[in-house]
Amino acid sequence: MLVKRRKMNRLITDIILTAWYPSTPTEENFRQYKECGFDRIFLLGEYVDGAGTPKMEKALEMCDKFGIKAFVDISGRLDLIEECIDEYMKHPSFEGFNYDEPVIYRNTLTKMDGIVDIAPVVEKMHKKYPTVEFLINLNPTTSVKLPWGTPPFTYEEYLEAQEKYINGIFDGSETTNWLSCDDYPICYDPETDRRFLKDTWLRNVEYIAQAKKNSRYILKTNFFIQVMPYGVPANLHDRLPTYEDISLQAYTLLAFGFDSISYFCYATPTAAEFSERQYSMIDRSEQKTQTYFCGQKLNGILRKLNPIYKRLKNNWRGVYPVYGDNAAERNVSFGLLKKPLAASNIDEMVSARSDEDILVGCFKDEDGKAGYIVVNAGNTFSAKKAKFSIRFKETDLVSVYRNGEEEIVRLTDNEFNGDLDVGEGILILAR
Repeated sequence: MLVKRRKMNRLITDIILTAWYPSTPTEENFRQYKECGFDRIFLLGEYVDGAGTPKMEKALEMCDKFGIKAFVDISGRLDLIEECIDEYMKHPSFEGFNYDEPVIYRNTLTKMDGIVDIAPVVEKMHKKYPTVEFLINLNPTTSVKLPWGTPPFTYEEYLEAQEKYINGIFDGSETTNWLSCDDYPICYDPETDRRFLKDTWLRNVEYIAQAKKNSRYILKTNFFIQVMPYGVPANLHDRLPTYEDISLQAYTLLAFGFDSISYFCYATPTAAEFSERQYSMIDRSEQKTQTYFCGQKLNGILRKLNPIYKRLKNNWRGVYPVYGDNAAERNVSFGLLKKPLAASNIDEMVSARSDEDILVGCFKDEDGKAGYIVVNAGNTFSAKKAKFSIRFKETDLVSVYRNGEEEIVRLTDNEFNGDLDVGEGILILAR
């Protein structure tokens, strides 16, 4: 029991909140980033140039000053690792390098290295610099069938390559062993004027969570959430996410036990896939937008939840999708989940019901106490609150964390009755 407890304690780590694409590296800009509630950052883009440039050096200096840990993007430029690493390691903020969306083999679509090409470079780096992290951010499931110009592969094979060639390098190391992915669910169809959530997004989140659970290694998971519209010309992601859209994504990741949540994007890129009217948390004049304040509010809530959530996330047992009695249409994303739980699979639970679709993430803390993240999983555009009930077998007292604040609730007949605003999640912990 002592050995098991020590292992569990090593896994109890704070939730990580980070974002992609910084603004110009000035004290004011990086102070604003820190004040938004972030503790990590991915350094790339025109505001900081690339690895090896004076602007990147300045960005790391700003990270040092404000206590922000940093990944330096090395996508497509593996040669710069050896050139830059000694200088970057002088910065306390330097966490490591990241590589965005490679596939298994070098491809002809984006001209990027493959995982098998990246692996020997990372292995060489790790032997000489064992504390430097390397994070590969994987493509979503829907990208598997793109014309990569490589041998065809399944998503399972993609994850196996990440585990074999990259995660295996960090086996037994104290350095964080990352599993990361992005997929963006906030969609709009201009032809039908329909606003909806991407059907395959939830399955993609499950893929990563299950890969961590089943891995032979101790992994940390990261997933990117969509906080801005993108696509030129207008495509299915040309929709400005609301606070509820952002909240739904974050609470869903908590329900799947994720270690890190990354915002896409923080500053607004000027690259070709974004139009002039599309913006993110910081606009192209480097001014805060309403999305900045949405992120700041949510990050504050997540920080309040952290002391409880961090004791649960590494003993994730699965998610229980509960179809709403009054839901207007069948939740397609629930049906795509490969390993959903049912009440009969959850030791402490008898049943759950809801008038709208909810997702129940199931956990146990290191003392064996059950915990649940319950999320209103309905389409945020429908603006429907969810009223739900969970009947437990022997639980008569629970702590309920809403917006990070605890309320102790005594149950009648072992049943908890609650409600969830649009995109909202709560944490329930048996006492």
